[in-house]
Amino acid sequence: MDSSLKIMQINKFNEYILQDVKTKRTHRLILEFYGINPKVGDIILLNEELLDPKSDLYIQSYAFEKFNEIENNLDKADLAGLITKDKKYVLKRIYG
Repeated sequence: MDSSLKIMQINKFNEYILQDVKTKRTHRLILEFYGINPKVGDIILLNEELLDPKSDLYIQSYAFEKFNEIENNLDKADLAGLITKDKKYVLKRIYG
């Protein structure tokens, strides 16, 4: 299941302060975005396992780029969303 996270603050070294829209819980994540620049107030949709330090999928940092629809063998945890005031984006997690 995905969590809707509002960007509250963007600090040095790509540290994002995110607040869960439903629970109001705060998360601090190191996030990198390629080809897109999220801003304070935008909403990021992330798989809940990426937020849970006890999960096998949890690491720091995460990097994302725009999703190319040609790829169809991605795990659900490798997909994310970004909602800005103007557009909605589907993102894929990149490694390396």
